[in-house]
Amino acid sequence: MKPPDAPIEGRAMPGGVSSDVMIVDGPDGPFVVKRALPKLKVDADWRSDPRRSGIEVACLREMADLLGQTTVPRVLWVNEAEHSFAMECIDARFVNWKERLLDGDIDPATARRAGTLLGQFHTRSAARDHLAARFDDRQFLMELRVTPYHRRIAERHGDIAPDIESVVARMLETRISLVHGDYSPKNMLVEGADVVVLDCEVAHWGDPRFDLGFCLSHLALKIIRDGGHAVAMAACAEAYLAGYAKEGMDIMDAEACRQTGCLMLARIDGDSPVEYLPEEPRRQHARAVARSLIVDPPSDMAQVGSRTQELMS
Repeated sequence: MKPPDAPIEGRAMPGGVSSDVMIVDGPDGPFVVKRALPKLKVDADWRSDPRRSGIEVACLREMADLLGQTTVPRVLWVNEAEHSFAMECIDARFVNWKERLLDGDIDPATARRAGTLLGQFHTRSAARDHLAARFDDRQFLMELRVTPYHRRIAERHGDIAPDIESVVARMLETRISLVHGDYSPKNMLVEGADVVVLDCEVAHWGDPRFDLGFCLSHLALKIIRDGGHAVAMAACAEAYLAGYAKEGMDIMDAEACRQTGCLMLARIDGDSPVEYLPEEPRRQHARAVARSLIVDPPSDMAQVGSRTQELMS
């Protein structure tokens, strides 16, 4: 399928930060068009080369090959000049996982499947040496993650800046698998144990601990958000890690805990804070948990959930 010659018209989809996303009614049914933006839709002056759209297309295709086409949207066409591409619409029975979690719809089967898929993604990609060269470029990791996340919190938490910089150094030195780069509940469409993964424009060959900690950081923040669902959310985090442990790499160590802490702190004091922790007491709890994970990490990621609950009490 080729991109159309005429301008495309469609209905804008909500929630996009780094791209314009719209649904288009085609002759064979609706499809989704995504166009990368040079400036992200946040208050900070956060910019990134829209060439990252090509990285996303390449990663979606690799993920389909590694995990099966049902786990990612099928790419329909690519317009390199416009930094855009089209992909299939996912069945309406699937709902955004972040929205479900924030609504209190917490299914451990979903979390376990998310962990399983991530583990398979890392182990299977690590066995394909050619991917190291294909995804060698880490420009977008620096523009979209290291600078606005790690470096920003190092500026704002100067007393632990050396600890944060050591996490960055370790991450950049470790290159053993394909890394999704944005593996979080907002980028998954789910229905029970069925999970579809989206948004891999930060994909690169690097440290799989980043992905593992990225998703766990969001689950930990949601433990803090709602005390009424804290136990269920902690069980969700445990199921996610159990799914990864069964299929993934042997990386659930102290360094992964430190990365999780950095990513938690970045979603409070970085350039793209989460919107669901507006109350300062909860933000302070999140800071305390994150800083403790960075400075005094447990030896096993399985302890992150309990550490989060302990520091809330």
